[in-house]
Amino acid sequence: MPDFDCLYADLALPDELRLRDEQTRVRFGINPAVLMENAARAALEELRKRVRISPQSRILIYMGKGNNGGDGAVMARILHDEGAKVAVIAVTDLSSLPSPADEHVNAARRLGVPFLWSDGDEPPPPPEDLSRPDVVVDALCGTGLKGDLRPKELAHVRAVNAFRGRAFIVAADGPSGLCGYTGRERPEAVRADLTVAFEAATPGLYLGDARSCTGELVIRGVGIPRAARSDSPACRLLSLRRGRHFLPPPSLHKGAAGRVLIVGGSDALAGAPLLAGLGALRAGAGLVHLVVPERVREHIYPRCPELMIHAVGQGANFEVEDVPVVLELLRSVRPDALVLGPGAGRGPGARAVLTCSAEAADRPPAVIDADALFFLPSFASALTPRDVITPHPGEAAALLPDEFFAGVGGEKEKIRAVQENRPAALRALSSRYAATVILKGAGTLIGRGSEPFTAAPFAVPALAVGGSGDVLAGVVAASAAAGRPSVEAAALGVYLHGRAGELLAQRAPRGHAAADIAAAVPEAWKELCEDQA
Repeated sequence: MPDFDCLYADLALPDELRLRDEQTRVRFGINPAVLMENAARAALEELRKRVRISPQSRILIYMGKGNNGGDGAVMARILHDEGAKVAVIAVTDLSSLPSPADEHVNAARRLGVPFLWSDGDEPPPPPEDLSRPDVVVDALCGTGLKGDLRPKELAHVRAVNAFRGRAFIVAADGPSGLCGYTGRERPEAVRADLTVAFEAATPGLYLGDARSCTGELVIRGVGIPRAARSDSPACRLLSLRRGRHFLPPPSLHKGAAGRVLIVGGSDALAGAPLLAGLGALRAGAGLVHLVVPERVREHIYPRCPELMIHAVGQGANFEVEDVPVVLELLRSVRPDALVLGPGAGRGPGARAVLTCSAEAADRPPAVIDADALFFLPSFASALTPRDVITPHPGEAAALLPDEFFAGVGGEKEKIRAVQENRPAALRALSSRYAATVILKGAGTLIGRGSEPFTAAPFAVPALAVGGSGDVLAGVVAASAAAGRPSVEAAALGVYLHGRAGELLAQRAPRGHAAADIAAAVPEAWKELCEDQA
């Protein structure tokens, strides 16, 4: 089985990054001023790769009152010493800066770097010769922001954004105003052309509003020892790095490549189980069986004869009387993974069939999707850590307890609360249900229990089409049918699905159907399994 560590890259919550800084200082005696110097030089190195810096360059630096501001002061000192025209606009006066930021500010001032600030909320205007800068540096807040920006900080963020399109904007550590935990703007954030994150990225640089704020994102080390990093991080990134050995050994028998059985379909949603089946086939399952109502069969077979269709009942919807037949199919087909719910509907027959399938003795791992999530509270006790549930934000809002919403009422308001803090919603779902959770959406999250959660860096309009979630359910089930544990099956499924969407977007930004996503999965597989250059 492949080593899935090569699918992941390091992420760290802002609290973890602060702890690493503290460990570096206390345990290893490394001066924080050195780390600040390293961070500033790393940011300047990345800036120079994109913008030519010369003695004629005009550079304006907006500086906060913490360590992020200290990074800006170092950048100002180095650029000034190289002959560029530089000025620093500080969010506060310089008399109360913490160490080591104050040391770097004092060094810059002794070299002649001008620092400006105002007593009111509005920042002072830049010097006349810097009113049209070539580069603007955001060193105001970084990624540690939890609450909303104060009025003075917000005014400075707006001042930075006023140069958007007229100057190259680089954010040191993270765009100020963007929450490092959730990726939400609080309430506005800098719109950077380049973001240089130090040591590790935070989840907020990939979630929520991040893509519109970070611009190009680069991660640079600053000299924190490996021993200062936590052995059990709270989160990780589903990486775009390629690696070999993700595929199991080639099999000459279709039965050895994994059997997937999908239960779903109804008169209004006949295409959903078909799309889940396509996802499973394209992700590598050897045999894919569909259990659908009798009158759904005629809509599926002409589209994909490779699917093995078992029709039950006589109508277009599941009936309670279909339960024994469905359970017998589960026993006779002997699938390696199930998908329960795509297009099944929400009638009493669907409830009975999906609930009994989930509660069946000795069943394989199940992907609980779509309409099965509507009935999940009635069979939640049947879930195991081998299973996967796949709610989108609306379904997550329905599955979370009222305590999560702290008095928020109304469906739209609850969905907004989920989106405002997706990591917290994932944690709440993971603690409530025994299965691995895939919280779908731009920046999909994957988690189980108290294990580190995984953020997927996919925010692709090509995936925002009806049926996309059905394809994902099939892809995840194929990964589980190959024998992978649920977290790994979920991570690989999300990766293949997301990367397929990116490959489609390279051909055209919109206009793709869900079946196109499934068709692109083999290309994502091929890319993933190529040797590293």
